[in-house]
Amino acid sequence: MADVGDSVASQTMKPALPLALLAACLALIAAPSASADVLGRCSSTPTDPTLCGRVTVPLDRSGAVPGAVSLRVEALPPSAGGAPQATILALAGGPGQAAVPLLSSFADVLKPLLRTRELLTFDQRGTGASGLLSCAGANGASTLAGAVQACASALGPARVGYTTAESVADVEAVRQALGVDKLIVYGTSYGTKVALEYAAGYPQHVDRLILDSVVPPDGIDPFQRSTLASVPRVLRGVCDGDCHFTRDPAADLARLARRLRHARLRGTVIDAHGHAVPATVSESDLLGLLMAGDFDRYLRASLPAAVHGALGGDPAPLLRLLAEGGGADSASSGGDSDAVNLATTCEDGKVPWPAGTPLQRRHAAENAAAAAIPNSAFAPFDRTSALALGLADLCRGWPEAPIAQPQPPLPPTPTLILSGDEDLRTPRADAAALAARMPGAHLVEVPDAGHGALFSDPTDCAQRAVVAFVGGAIPGDCRFHPPVAAALGVAPRRIADVRGAGHVRGLPGRTVTAVLRTLDDASEQLIEQVLAGGGQPQPYGGLRAGTAVPESGRGLRLHAYSYVAGVTVTGLVPSRSSRFALTVGGRSAARGRLLVSRAGVAGVLGGVRVKISAKALGWRAGAAVAAPASAAAAVPLAPRPR
Repeated sequence: MADVGDSVASQTMKPALPLALLAACLALIAAPSASADVLGRCSSTPTDPTLCGRVTVPLDRSGAVPGAVSLRVEALPPSAGGAPQATILALAGGPGQAAVPLLSSFADVLKPLLRTRELLTFDQRGTGASGLLSCAGANGASTLAGAVQACASALGPARVGYTTAESVADVEAVRQALGVDKLIVYGTSYGTKVALEYAAGYPQHVDRLILDSVVPPDGIDPFQRSTLASVPRVLRGVCDGDCHFTRDPAADLARLARRLRHARLRGTVIDAHGHAVPATVSESDLLGLLMAGDFDRYLRASLPAAVHGALGGDPAPLLRLLAEGGGADSASSGGDSDAVNLATTCEDGKVPWPAGTPLQRRHAAENAAAAAIPNSAFAPFDRTSALALGLADLCRGWPEAPIAQPQPPLPPTPTLILSGDEDLRTPRADAAALAARMPGAHLVEVPDAGHGALFSDPTDCAQRAVVAFVGGAIPGDCRFHPPVAAALGVAPRRIADVRGAGHVRGLPGRTVTAVLRTLDDASEQLIEQVLAGGGQPQPYGGLRAGTAVPESGRGLRLHAYSYVAGVTVTGLVPSRSSRFALTVGGRSAARGRLLVSRAGVAGVLGGVRVKISAKALGWRAGAAVAAPASAAAAVPLAPRPR
């Protein structure tokens, strides 16, 4: 955490998120808007219609703490031109995520609605260009509680101005300033909590609510019991019949968690320079990986086999997943604020102690609350691992945790709730519980989607549900479909574990299969690089040895890259061609050269001439050839709400 930020941050970015879009538009009852009276063009570029402005609000509406916050507001007018028929307000997650950098991302997923409607968003107070908030001195603390206390001290009395109630009042201030009568409010993750409380406090100004990845109105359970209870279902959904190596991926996970409870798993990870680096994984690390899969279907697809491999004595795949940082979380635009996340979470989130509990008694209160929960509620993990995630312990050093907040009744507003089937961060059990409490709510469960269902849905089902709902229709259920990223197989530890390819027998045939599996692995790792965003993909290590280097405009260069121990692959996989030559080496391989193309593979391995057609190799040969080239030519994705 850096020094406390100025009241207005620097110019923010507006990245785009390429997604499949539905080309349809439905009319809505007209609602007057006077946005143009307050907002002006952001730039002089004729092709950029974005409107910008500011709305100033009190820091603390009780008057106890002086000061003001200037909220950065941006809007997109209707794409068809003319006066908007309605205004859609998009609220980002966090708490503490800047929303203005996500304007074009919101516009992508809501595009079918924006022909005659304007899209509005603003940076939550303390984020982005709305007085970016940060903490001084917190990095020097040796414990989590110490860092939290240091952050609270750095913010001073102003920290009480970052509750959800203040954010709700900010929404109303923006609405009034723009002269909008009614809003269609879309909230994702923490934004759903703000949206619900706004609709409860100002029902006359909300036409409809769209809640994507629901945070319960009273906050997330600090022990995350609904998340833990959802783990077996999500793992079995990831497999969808593809995990032929195990009867039950959830049972595998439980077995590995029990082992890690007694001792960490140890091994090595190959870094970007090809060096073997010692690495370990704990039970809480394993749980953290599962949570990271909310944002990354390729990570989800990798986990069952990595867990099974670790049980069989091969920790390398699991250790590599952990070393990669747990997959592609939402990339930060630079305007997100950890300080706001702490302040909002600790001031009005759930904590495992009563309001007014002194700091020195909170740890005991937390342990007592955890001890009162049955062991079964934490399965397949244990109480210690759940606590290690830090949510229950996060606010132990925050002075005002919690500040009593108003608990308005749930609004009668027509509400659409979207829930990704594979979302562990805000699991569908929480969405279903909220839908049951709101007579006007309709729940749509989205298959193969993680956190942020509208953004992670591989089909257009969630988007069609939103379009139908805003148009006054009842959204249909999403049809089940197999996962886009099929569950990966268990990584072979040695060449003897690999079957031969086509009609080629013995070591040359097994080497061909090992090469194709190596290309598959290289492409999957490159996809992870692309999904992580943040510019040009960086070099990375193989599973067993070697490196892969993405070369801009050229492709992916492999240097003794190894997926199967004792088999290395060297060569350039071009981004503009599906025909390339590879050198095959390694102590266990039939060494030689292979020419790989969509027609198949040909060459000489171990002195044996090899020629196998793509048909004889099967469909995976085509995937192995095409995937690295396609991934090498791809561009990183922009941030999405979290």
